[in-house]
Amino acid sequence: MKTTIEWTHRHVPDGTIIPGYTFNIAWGCVKVSEECGNCYAEGIASRYGMKLWGPASTTTRRTFGIKHWQEPLTWNREAELQGHRRSVFCSSMADVFEEHPTLEPEREKLWRLIARTPWLNWLLLTKRPEHILSMVPWTQWPDNVWIGTSAGNQRRANERLPLLIQVPAFVRFVSYEPALERVDFMPWLQQIDWLICGGESGARARPFDLDWARSAREQCRAARVKFFFKQVGGRYHNSGGRLLDGRTWDELPPEKPEYVI
Repeated sequence: MKTTIEWTHRHVPDGTIIPGYTFNIAWGCVKVSEECGNCYAEGIASRYGMKLWGPASTTTRRTFGIKHWQEPLTWNREAELQGHRRSVFCSSMADVFEEHPTLEPEREKLWRLIARTPWLNWLLLTKRPEHILSMVPWTQWPDNVWIGTSAGNQRRANERLPLLIQVPAFVRFVSYEPALERVDFMPWLQQIDWLICGGESGARARPFDLDWARSAREQCRAARVKFFFKQVGGRYHNSGGRLLDGRTWDELPPEKPEYVI
């Protein structure tokens, strides 16, 4: 489905902003770190009466039928006809690399779908980078797969970024969202292409200091890494706006030359 998530949008030369999409191989997950504390996806599932958050021993995952899996094929055709690529965030309601038996066949479907949609950039964001290399089928990585991991505090950056930089994806990115404290990213930025930063939103949003965002931005500048500031955060996702020091920061990583429009 189309999404308002700003870091999936693409800006074309005539000034048009092309929205991106979200695609879920399943719904459901289990919380693994501090960033998960106020998980928006769990709240959405709960509103539908679905209990999908928890370990495999006690919870299942919601999967989808053929119609759902055909949607990206339509997006790919539209992108090719219009001559402008699209970005797809996968998965907003799950973690592609969770070790849950229900997800094994869904991942296999995803790998086949990615091969059939070369006009879509697939942004796979995980809190489990330790599983990436053992779960993907590729020896030669497709150019349309971008791999990211969440690092909302120093502890998770220290754990996850050394694993992320081992992944030979064309684009490697960090989601510093929700940002929970100042983080030193410099040890890994030479091998990172993009950093997304933002404060938490929701009724129980935790405090966010703009100086944490400034620090991340300056680290990215020093390392020549693209920096994207998503939001200040607050009770609502747009409560604090998107400005950092009087402007927006919507930098995106470069794509493969043959895909640049």
